Amino acid sequence: MNDWEAKEFFIQKVLDQARKENINLSDVEKQMLSWRDTDPNCYENHELNERFENEIPKGEYEKKIARLIRSSYDDDLGVDTVAKETYEQAYKAIKSKDYYIFIMVDKAIGKDINKLGYLLWGNSPDEYILRVVLWGLLFVFGTALFLYKNDFTFHEIKTRVTYLLLIIASAGLIFLNIKSYIKYRKDDIFSNKPLKRDAAKTRRAP
Repeated sequence: MNDWEAKEFFIQKVLDQARKENINLSDVEKQMLSWRDTDPNCYENHELNERFENEIPKGEYEKKIARLIRSSYDDDLGVDTVAKETYEQAYKAIKSKDYYIFIMVDKAIGKDINKLGYLLWGNSPDEYILRVVLWGLLFVFGTALFLYKNDFTFHEIKTRVTYLLLIIASAGLIFLNIKSYIKYRKDDIFSNKPLKRDAAKTRRAP
């Protein structure tokens, strides 16, 4: 399954589940399921961006779509033993891409598919910050243990290699969570200032 097929898979799941639950999705909400930040057809579509912002708060929309994906996931797993494998394939296919729908997919089923990853880092700004604090405390603890004895001979350092590994691991996880936090903010297409400025210019143009 490639990334385009995975995106279409999740879009269809959202539409089917909405139909099943008699939930009406507007044309804008449906179009946003296909949004891709690096797609010129999306990025330059100022009208869609403005209509979406005026129609529904982004956070509310993401919760709505994530819930539909989660319900579809639970329903499918209840009747199909291989459904989880299909969802995992689709999840992994678009994980490294920039489809907007992946934010909702990740919120809905990410913790079920990427369990180890979610133990080490989260999927939202709040979770990234929380893990930076937790791993930061572990980093300080490991550093304190490593520096407890003011003896840095080779033999002593060798006996404290566990603390050194703890310091390196926690520092790496702090870095990854900060990087994920920055990426999340950077990829937030609706706080994209240049896009909004361009849209404003378009409205003012004669």
